[in-house]
Amino acid sequence: MSFANCLVKAVNYVTPFNTLTALSGKLASARLGWFTQFLIKSFISAYHIDLSECANTDLSSYKTFNEFFIRKLRQDVRPVTDACTAVCPVDGTVGQCGTLRAGRLLQAKGVDYSFRALMGGSRTDCAPFELGTFATFYLSPANYHRVHMPMDATLVKTIHVPGRHFPVGRRNTSKLHGLYTQNERLVCIFGTREGPFCLIFVGAALVGSIHTSWAGTIKRRKGVEAKYYDPDQFTYKKGDEIGYFSYGSTVICIWPEGQGALSDDLTPGTAVRYGRPMSI
Repeated sequence: MSFANCLVKAVNYVTPFNTLTALSGKLASARLGWFTQFLIKSFISAYHIDLSECANTDLSSYKTFNEFFIRKLRQDVRPVTDACTAVCPVDGTVGQCGTLRAGRLLQAKGVDYSFRALMGGSRTDCAPFELGTFATFYLSPANYHRVHMPMDATLVKTIHVPGRHFPVGRRNTSKLHGLYTQNERLVCIFGTREGPFCLIFVGAALVGSIHTSWAGTIKRRKGVEAKYYDPDQFTYKKGDEIGYFSYGSTVICIWPEGQGALSDDLTPGTAVRYGRPMSI
């Protein structure tokens, strides 16, 4: 491991990201009157947020910073493409995409990580996706933070894996090995007409929470928790909202071999918006 990698690892481990994340979550959820409005307006200016896309453009109606951060968009600004198998689930940037090789996914150039560890350790859960296709999307603070279903699907199982809250920006993805297997995550396995599909919410520094449409806000815990769902209990159409992050983070999509031919223009570094083609 290079000196730079060792330095990044050391800084991450000595920085109390879990504590900072808890504190930032409380601040972002507090009703602070004029200070909340100051935070929202400063955020809009710093990240060049396009208010014309918001379903609600009345800033005074947002009583906490989080209410603005997880804002909804107008229905017409992200048309969902029908002429493809799956659409991008989020606004963000493609981190990496490609094929699982020897049970590992690419995190950054020269850096990979264990698929089994990412999934929470179960060989059974991993088996359908061996040699499959994946796409990783990074959501910066400037992005819209709601997550949408890439295709028609029914929820089968979730696995909540507790972990750290390291930042998931470019510096850490390129130098901190196994980043996504160290951070808190929620693995969601769905059934589709084409076969199983996996979408993973990965938490990060300052992420106040992971929230899903079927379970609400995911409570942090010490041990891995798996939940199974009855057939057709939670069924979604392509483009339906399924959750959100309360700050920047990552979503990983995974298909079995032969089911997830990625769109040709989906390459690392590509900026995407939810609703555009992801898999042809």
